[in-house]
Amino acid sequence: MLDITFEQMNAFHAVASCGSFSRAGKKIFRTQSAVSIQIAKMEDALNEKLFHRTTKSVELTDAGKVMHGYVTKIKTLLEEAEQELMDMGKLERGRLVLSTSDTTACYRLPAILQSYKGKYPGIEILVRNSTSLKTIEMVMQNEVDMGIATLADISPEMEAIPLFPRQDVVICHPDHALARRKEVFLKDLEQYECVLLDRNCSSRRILDEFCKAAKVNLKIAMELSSIEVIKNFVAVDAGISIVPEVAVQKEQKTGELHLLTLKDFQKGEEKKMGVIYRKNRYLSLAARKFLEELRESL
Repeated sequence: MLDITFEQMNAFHAVASCGSFSRAGKKIFRTQSAVSIQIAKMEDALNEKLFHRTTKSVELTDAGKVMHGYVTKIKTLLEEAEQELMDMGKLERGRLVLSTSDTTACYRLPAILQSYKGKYPGIEILVRNSTSLKTIEMVMQNEVDMGIATLADISPEMEAIPLFPRQDVVICHPDHALARRKEVFLKDLEQYECVLLDRNCSSRRILDEFCKAAKVNLKIAMELSSIEVIKNFVAVDAGISIVPEVAVQKEQKTGELHLLTLKDFQKGEEKKMGVIYRKNRYLSLAARKFLEELRESL
C-alpha cells in the first residue's frame, strides 16, 4: 500500500497546478523548502520521479501525470465529503462557486443572487467571470460548482439544463442610417463600420459562424472585451455593433440606442444558455438550492 500523506499530495497537486515550487508554496501557505521536502518524500515513497526540474520550469514526468490524475480525484472526493458534511448543517453555512460570462453576471444574476442571499445568508458566494469555453473548462476541472454557459460546446460528461435562449441584436445610434429600419440581414451591414466583441466571446464566435455561412465580410473598426464600452462607442455614433439583447434593454427604453433584429439569426438554429455541472459529482445543497432559484427566475 502506498505510504503517502495528504500533506505530500497537497504539495504535489499545488506544484503540478502552478508549475513552480515557489508559487505552489504561496498557494498552500508553505515555504518553498517545505514543499520541496514533501515532494521528495512522496517520490521516495513511490520510488518514482514526479517532476522534470530545470532552472526555468517544472513539468510532470509520465509517473507524475498518472499520480496527478489520481491525486486530483482524491482531493475532489475529500472536498465533496467536506461539502456533504457541511450540508448536514441545513445551509447555515457553506460556499457556492459559480462561473459565467460578463453578460450573464451583469444583466441576469444580480437579482437572482440577491434573492438567494436573502434566503441563505450563511452561504458565501463567489462568481468568476469567464467566457463560456473557460466556464466549461473550469466545470470539467472541478474548479467551480456549476457554470452558466452557451450549451453548444458542452461535453457528454456534463449535465446541462437550458435556462434561456441567446438573442443577439444589432445596435446603432438613433441618428444612424439603419435607425429607420427594424430588421436587417448581415449582408446589409457590410458597408458600415462595426465595433465588436473580441473573438474570445461566445457572441463573437457565433457571429463569425453566421458571417462565414452568409459569405459576409464586416468592416471591423474595433474589437473590445466589454459590452459596456461597446455601448458607449455606439452611443456616440462611432460604429454599429451586435450584442446580446439583454445587455441593451435599458438603452432601448431610454432611446439612447436603436435595436434591429438580425434575420440571419432567426433562420438559424436557436442558441441556448444553461446551467452546467459535472455528472457523477456530488452537488452541494447550496448548489441545488441555487439551481432551484435559477429555474424559478429564468
